[in-house]
Amino acid sequence: MTSSPGPESLEHARFAVVDVETTGVRAQNGGRILEVAVAILEGGTIHLAFEALLDPGTPIPPWVTRLTGITDGLVAGRPRFGDVVAGLGYALDAGVFVAHNARFDWRFLAAECVAAGVPAPGGKPLCTVRLTRRLVPELRHRGLDHVAAFFGVENPARHRAFGDALATAHILRALIGRARERGVETLEQLIEVHERPRHRMRNSECGMRNVSGEVEPRANSHVNSAFRIPHSEF
Repeated sequence: MTSSPGPESLEHARFAVVDVETTGVRAQNGGRILEVAVAILEGGTIHLAFEALLDPGTPIPPWVTRLTGITDGLVAGRPRFGDVVAGLGYALDAGVFVAHNARFDWRFLAAECVAAGVPAPGGKPLCTVRLTRRLVPELRHRGLDHVAAFFGVENPARHRAFGDALATAHILRALIGRARERGVETLEQLIEVHERPRHRMRNSECGMRNVSGEVEPRANSHVNSAFRIPHSEF
């Protein structure tokens, strides 16, 4: 008989922090990915694991160029999403998918996977906007710039995928620090905080300590893949 694995500690959890730059605001309206990056947070260490500037196969709107600095000339001759999806999948493998305003990045990646004829990701990722709302309730504005400023995270490459992915990874590390101050020690517990309705957070201090102050174990299933994330609403 084999025993089931115990809860995964946050110290050993691996997070794949993703950012995409796109030609539009909605994937379902024809928006395409211009740039994608993955920063890895593991054991408190952050590094950029994947970065690709892409030819979206469509003209870049002027407002996107003004925001990102990415021009049609800059992406000419660059690979398409289907050319890099294998490397992207490798960077995401065995890591919990995380992004700031994660629905945006997740939906664009899902649409690009469908267009490339590869399996789209299922489930839902962890969102640092949602975690900020639950762990930093005093912060009124939760855009990337506001949260980065709150935690003292510098981002010299704003609105570029690699810069925003790295900044989000540093924000996630700070949020995990806040969660651990509240008794959150495992990945399963962090996911529970992420999933919890806001009104419950006000009364439970994340709900991770029992009356004796000890951390209670959770029975949530182990999460070990960026493409196998708990199904829940943001």
